[in-house]
Amino acid sequence: MQIRTRLTLLYVLNAAGILAAVLLAAYGIYKTRTEEAFYQGLASKLDMTVQTALRDPSTLKVLPPTWIDPEGEDTLPYRDNISLFNTSYERVFSMHPDMVPVSVKVLQDIYTDQQIRFRHYNLRGIGRLVAPASSSAYAVVVEGYCDPTGLNDLGKVLIISFLGGLALIALSGWYFAGQALAPVLRMVNEVQSLEPTDLSRRVETGANQDELTHLAETFNGLLDRVEHAFRMQRLFLANVSHELKNPLTVIRTQLDVALQREREPAAYQRLLTSLLDDVNAMGEVEENLLQLARIQNGPAEIPFTAVRLDEVLWQTKDLVQKRHPLYKAGITFAAMPDSDDALWVRANEALLRTALLNLVDNGCKYSPDHSAQVWACFHTDGAHEVEVRNTGSGIPAEELPLLFEPFFRSPRHLKLGGSGIGLTLVKSILALHDIVLTVRSSSEGGTVFRLVFPGVEKP
Repeated sequence: MQIRTRLTLLYVLNAAGILAAVLLAAYGIYKTRTEEAFYQGLASKLDMTVQTALRDPSTLKVLPPTWIDPEGEDTLPYRDNISLFNTSYERVFSMHPDMVPVSVKVLQDIYTDQQIRFRHYNLRGIGRLVAPASSSAYAVVVEGYCDPTGLNDLGKVLIISFLGGLALIALSGWYFAGQALAPVLRMVNEVQSLEPTDLSRRVETGANQDELTHLAETFNGLLDRVEHAFRMQRLFLANVSHELKNPLTVIRTQLDVALQREREPAAYQRLLTSLLDDVNAMGEVEENLLQLARIQNGPAEIPFTAVRLDEVLWQTKDLVQKRHPLYKAGITFAAMPDSDDALWVRANEALLRTALLNLVDNGCKYSPDHSAQVWACFHTDGAHEVEVRNTGSGIPAEELPLLFEPFFRSPRHLKLGGSGIGLTLVKSILALHDIVLTVRSSSEGGTVFRLVFPGVEKP
């Protein structure tokens, strides 16, 4: 069932229930007031009978039982009647003495309850116990015919009004449901018209700040992420093919040149060393890509353990200098906690070391003297601070927003080599650990990458 049909049906059922309740209430109120007015009229007749027929009770005599039985029918041939009964349930007065009197059960109820309302065949009546001062009590019974024609006509009018109103409600519900869903259909058509080759289009949000506007903004946010993913995919394919093609081309060229003629062992040694460097560079690219994919595709499966941050920093320094003997990395601790327990952080040791290694390696690479300085300040609440500083030429302001984009390479440093994945991997690892990363760079030279660890919440 379509949403428009379902909304219309729910709207009709809800409105029908309310309309039926209102009409039934109106019918019930009218019926109650009509019956009350009828019984008030009977009460007036009863009062007049008491004032006239019981003015001299001594004149009342028991009437002979010469009444006509309506032979089990539901209606009596007369429209109203007034009767008086003594304590022996004998009729002593009646406007229609030849008609069937009320039952003994009704008379007993009158003597018991003083005044009652009852039904007698097609008549409605009031019975009241009256006790004149000079005689015994009498049961005064007034019966009348309550014409249901007006009430029946009202019922027919209300039924017709209900059915007509229901039809109008259904039409209006169908129309307004269509109007309410029109923006949704428009958004569906706009989304269906999108092509993978052109993801720059967005869904129109409209001027109203309502739920549909929020839905359109959610669609646009999804399209932003999809466009970013497609752009990253294209960029990934272009850069990976470039990063793999260049080393492979270099390796192929060196091998072709080496095989053209016989060479001395020293030449083959230099060739193998160069090939090993190229293979190591390709291995680093592959490792970074695998770690980046692991973080982005399965962050919940990455194990976290307790890690001593100061030891990770020393290990990072040793790895940098082992990989690049010309690089120099120094570590300065600004403050140390009183207890070693404060040095422990919850992290994935391998990933955290990879992030710090990339930062220190970049710091040494882009410094004229191939040096970087690591500054650390430990706090008892766990909100430790780590800075990686270099003395390079600085990062231009226009390049700062692109610094962590995958495969971004500054045109100023293309000769230094690299894949453009390192800082993207760093940002992903730190985000996984809830570590805040900021960058400060001066046009005069020098860049600082600042890391602030999440503090430990105190119970």
